This record gives sequence, structure tokens and C-alpha cells, in this order.
Amino acid sequence: MAAISLQSDCAHCAALCCVTFEFEVSDDFAIGKPAETVCPNLDECGNCKVHDKLEDLGFRGCAVFECYGAGQRVTQEIFGGRSWQDDPTLVQPMSRRFRQVRRLHELLMLLEAAAALSLAQADETLRRSWAERVDAMVSDGPSDEAIEEMGRDVHSFLRSLQRYVGRPS
Repeated sequence: MAAISLQSDCAHCAALCCVTFEFEVSDDFAIGKPAETVCPNLDECGNCKVHDKLEDLGFRGCAVFECYGAGQRVTQEIFGGRSWQDDPTLVQPMSRRFRQVRRLHELLMLLEAAAALSLAQADETLRRSWAERVDAMVSDGPSDEAIEEMGRDVHSFLRSLQRYVGRPS
């Protein structure tokens, strides 16, 4: 499996987090907005006008959000650099794929964290196999149900690794 970045790279994304998700007025969001609607804090270039003051202005949820690299992967790999900013008909399909890829990247992040354990060779082989299968789902455009099933399976595998936690290397 080729190494993929599991960290946000906003410069290679299309501000998908600012469009995809619903915000409800709360301690984490100063405003409310429906899902698949452009955040009013985005400028005409798709950059956040208040990025340097997010927490001060009541957008803690934005300040702490991490897409685990899903944004740039959807924008660059799946949509070939195209953006809803240039073609508004892409808002829904890009948002749908962003939600899916983020869930898959969360699983990859957990599997990557498990690599820090001193796993027996058989479990390390299984961990890598799970990571490859999850990564392959990104390109496949799976159903939400398939992603949920994969999530259950990966979490079950990860629970089986509890015996390694706290064990000396």
C-alpha cells in the first residue's frame, strides 16, 4: 500500500469540511448552517476569512477538526482536482465522498496507531491486510453500509489487540 497522508492538507482540498457538515449553534459553533451549504466565513476563493481567529469568534469545532487527509484525497484523487467551487453540481457528490473517506481514514488512523504496539508477526500481517482493505475501499466508492460493516470488522480486530496494550516491547 502506498503511503497516504492521514493529516489535513487544506491547501490541496476544496474546503470540504466548511461545506459538507451541518453546524448547530453551540459552544463549538457561533452560527448554524445546514449540511452541504457553504459556510459564510469562506471567501470567494474558498479560504476561511476568520481562520486565524476561529476560537476567539466561537468556532472551536472548526479549530479542532481533523479530516485525517480525507479532504485532499477526495479533491485531488477522487475528483481529479475539480471542485464544487468551480462546478456547484459537485457539492453533493463531493460531500458524500468526503464523509465516506473521512470515516475510512479514521479507520486507517486507528490501524496506523496499532502499528506502535509490539505485535506478533501474524497480527502485524493482519493489521497491514486490514489497512490495505480499508484503503482499497476509498477508490471503490463503497456504500455507507459497506463502510459500516468494515468499521465493525476493523474495530473487532483492534479489540483483539488489547492483549498487547501495556505489554513491554
